[in-house]
Amino acid sequence: MIASETAAPAKRAPRWRKILLGTVFTILGVAASLLLALGAFPVGMMRGLVESRLSAAWGSPVRVGAVTRDSVFSYAPVISVRDVHIAQPDWVGPGDFVRLSSASVRVPVFALLFGHFQPDRVTIDGGRIALVRDASGRANWKREGEQGDGHGDRPTLSDLTITNTQVVVRDARRDLVVAGPLSVDARNGLRLSATGTLLGTPVRIEATGGRITGIDPTAPYPFSATLASPALHMAAKGDMAGVLDTRHFSAAITAQAPTLKNLDRVIEAGLFGTQPIDLTGAIRHDGRDWYIDRIGGRVGRSRFAGLATVHKIDGRTKIDARIRAPQFDFDDLADARGHAASAARSAKIGPRVIPPTRINLSKLGKTDGTIAFRVDRILAGKGTVFRTLSGRLTLDHRVLTVSNVVATLATGRMAGTLRVDHRSGRPKLSVDLRLAGLTLDSLIGKPDMVSGRVQGRIVLSGQGDTVREALARANGKAAMVATGGEVRRMVADVLGQNLSGAVLHAIGSPSRMVPLRCLVADFRATNGVLVPRPLGIDTGTSVGRGAGRIVLDGERIALTLAGTSKSHALLKIADPIQIGGTLSKPSVSVAGLGTTDKPSSGGLLKVLGRSLRRAFGLARTPPAVVIPPPAQFDCESAVAAALR
Repeated sequence: MIASETAAPAKRAPRWRKILLGTVFTILGVAASLLLALGAFPVGMMRGLVESRLSAAWGSPVRVGAVTRDSVFSYAPVISVRDVHIAQPDWVGPGDFVRLSSASVRVPVFALLFGHFQPDRVTIDGGRIALVRDASGRANWKREGEQGDGHGDRPTLSDLTITNTQVVVRDARRDLVVAGPLSVDARNGLRLSATGTLLGTPVRIEATGGRITGIDPTAPYPFSATLASPALHMAAKGDMAGVLDTRHFSAAITAQAPTLKNLDRVIEAGLFGTQPIDLTGAIRHDGRDWYIDRIGGRVGRSRFAGLATVHKIDGRTKIDARIRAPQFDFDDLADARGHAASAARSAKIGPRVIPPTRINLSKLGKTDGTIAFRVDRILAGKGTVFRTLSGRLTLDHRVLTVSNVVATLATGRMAGTLRVDHRSGRPKLSVDLRLAGLTLDSLIGKPDMVSGRVQGRIVLSGQGDTVREALARANGKAAMVATGGEVRRMVADVLGQNLSGAVLHAIGSPSRMVPLRCLVADFRATNGVLVPRPLGIDTGTSVGRGAGRIVLDGERIALTLAGTSKSHALLKIADPIQIGGTLSKPSVSVAGLGTTDKPSSGGLLKVLGRSLRRAFGLARTPPAVVIPPPAQFDCESAVAAALR
């Protein structure tokens, strides 16, 4: 009795431990209930939520007839929707963007909980998709303000079936309208066949891909596509990095078209009209970047090969390319319409030497890059003195620099830099070129009349949307000198206005040559007007000096050259040498005989009569232009100044 009363009381569990255990079991119970609820969630209740979410995402009304699931309980249920309509945006007009009779998607619930909608099985039946884009580039398949880095998630689709589905494309920017069936099944894989028009001509588009049934979605996925039309025939065949992963793929391509501009309707790279093209290449697409591992073929009769990379960096496009052309004709860079327009301009204003090449860079505001180029042989329909061309083109925030330019001629070469700055206002063109190694006989084409070594310097700058407009307002200098040559004695006599000597040598020694110490044509340009400072020539028997101007706006020449003989002239020619016409078609009037190559005997008698009257002071009218004949000409100083 006493022992039982004195025994120690039994130990009890602390209260906090009971509370903890109870909390844990409660949380586990709630989690289990949530898991059970997720596995058996009544998706039919989500129809309204699906409609509102899709409407907000696409900016257009969405209507869903029904939402169901295939099983009572599953953590990867197949969700089915029926009678789905996504309306077109208001700017497109009435009708549906997407219409589906039924679509089924297997959705991993836990992935969906963490914000990843990555279905692995999709089945579509009875669909119609109408893709629309207007001329400005606004497209109904792009959501407002949509951005992306071009990479996206890894492919997860292992099974896809599409039946009884039609795709319609109305693309005003490409002038493309096509429609046709799209199907994907276990036997034939992916098939799209559409017909319509491209640039107003019939077109057929065929696309194929591998089957999408029980596949590894991250394995390479083969595809091919062709577009066949009189306006453009294009084909591509390659592999995507994963199933339907259009962000990452490689392909071999071919393209034939009447003009490069038609190809640009598809690739939208800002290309221009050309002569017919036949191209082949190998390309890769990685996110937002493009890699042209090989490109080559022909444009007209031009041949070329090259490679390039195109990167998207901070909202800008950066191009790095190398191009080499075994032969190249600049006339191939215009299509029939461009040539017709050029012919119409020539008919209106006459032929021009300065090209109307456009230098406006307003459309390249977000493009930078470098293109190294080399042309092994320059072709021209009427022939050209240019043989090869090479250089490096760099574009940086609307400043275009063509550096290390080297153009070889029949003899000698032209080298230097061209620059276009279009950061503000009208484009500003700057040209700095040097001529070296040329010969006077090759330039003039009369080796039996004149010869000599030629050098030159052109430093001009002006503003305009084309090279022609900019140089028509240019300031700077343009100089050419010839030294160390020979000139026919009779020509030197005419230059020195030595009529008696000219007649004597024309009869006695018409092929006799005398030294050409120098010919200096050093022009200063002000607002497109070139004035000689100086224009002079020194031969073994005569010295001459010129005056006048060349107006680049219209390329008009108005120069006068007068001289004196270094020996005593018994009879002097009354009239100086007149050079007129245009840069493309200059004219020379010697001794007032006009521009005929073979003056008549009557013309010669008139020259003789005028000269005699002038010699005896019997001339009633003074000469139209009076240039004091120079006593001497400092060749060394004039040549050095011209080439500075």
